[in-house]
Amino acid sequence: MKKSIRITQLDYKDNGNTIVYRYSYDKSIAKFFNAESPFFVTYETDVRMVPQSIAIIPLLANLAPIAWFAGFDVLVDEIDEDFHHSLNEIKKEFVETYPKYTLSGKINSKKLTKNNKIDEEKSAMLFSGGVDAYATYIRQYDKNPDLITIHGADIELNDNKQWNQLKDFITSEKLLRNNKKRYIKSNLRTFYTYHVELLLKGMGWWGKIQHGLALIGSLAPLSYIENYSDLYIASSYTKDIQIAWGSTPTLDEKISWKGIKVHHDGYQLKRQDKVDLITKFSNKKGVKFNLRVCYSELRKGFNCNRCEKCFRTILGIILNGQDPNDYGFNVNEDVYDQIFKVINSGRASLGVKYFWWELMEKAKATDTPFIFKDQNKEKHEISRIQNGEIDTILKSKIHKPDIKKQRIKFILRNRFNKIYKYYKKIKR
Repeated sequence: MKKSIRITQLDYKDNGNTIVYRYSYDKSIAKFFNAESPFFVTYETDVRMVPQSIAIIPLLANLAPIAWFAGFDVLVDEIDEDFHHSLNEIKKEFVETYPKYTLSGKINSKKLTKNNKIDEEKSAMLFSGGVDAYATYIRQYDKNPDLITIHGADIELNDNKQWNQLKDFITSEKLLRNNKKRYIKSNLRTFYTYHVELLLKGMGWWGKIQHGLALIGSLAPLSYIENYSDLYIASSYTKDIQIAWGSTPTLDEKISWKGIKVHHDGYQLKRQDKVDLITKFSNKKGVKFNLRVCYSELRKGFNCNRCEKCFRTILGIILNGQDPNDYGFNVNEDVYDQIFKVINSGRASLGVKYFWWELMEKAKATDTPFIFKDQNKEKHEISRIQNGEIDTILKSKIHKPDIKKQRIKFILRNRFNKIYKYYKKIKR
């Protein structure tokens, strides 16, 4: 008999704001699930009126890829017909992307329900406050989309400090004052164990497999309540960066329920194109707004102003003739020394190298960068970027990871999690 997990019940708590999903599974696949933390999702509104065929979607969106890669079936009473079709199509995409893996698990439902398509036009988008999110927001500005942010995705559930800071950041931003804000909380990254991560030889489950389907699927009950017809998720990469990734147009835009349309937005734009779009929009509207591009523990304000991701955004703004301090950063003319220091330390990925290549090309086309203090000195630093100095440094730092070594370290960290957390604490 094939291994399986059966979804047995949906419990509603917190006056109907929280759905706790109950399921039972064979002992042979128990290692994949955190028995003490069944999957849940919390909204700011009562979702008990949502049909079960749609209320089940947040769990299935997160569970289905695990079933496919681990090779067990998911047994469920009822699914929205459109979403069931979406899962079949997404599975085909993963089969094509990962030809060396056998994706044998299936989603078996007793009933497929055809929910009526939404007639009105109302949109929402996933919003984090970063470059990708703001670029999509600007592109959909006239549609006045609702902004939806999920606690448990980029910010851990037990990190209430950083979550409250993010909510305050979104709520207080004047540019966003006319958009409704919606917040969701879910253990979508902790309802499973580290064994799921090991289903991929190179690991990286959240980024490579889970996040696109998981984030979009989490919106399903809310979309029913709010009658959304269109959902937007910002692109992370373009077709020029060929890496396996769990959020692409071919994946995200296959997702649907109740006739809803999902749009993977900005795929044709490079990251620097998005920064250009942001600064042009700011100038046109005569409004400055803060970007929140990093989640570093060193961050004291909107950003840490010290990491590679912060620096590539800061430089992109400078090359558009704008002061990065107007966009949520805190830097001065010493930023160039700090950039080269960070680039010279550590290692680099192909994705990071590509982002800095974009900045090199932007620098070559820039005649009027923002100047903090000393024009001659700062233009000299920019000329180093124009001449490919950073590109050369990063070429020497790209390495092929030792996957076997990474897996051993990962397993040891998770098997001895308490000891590892204590070690990290004293190391700080």
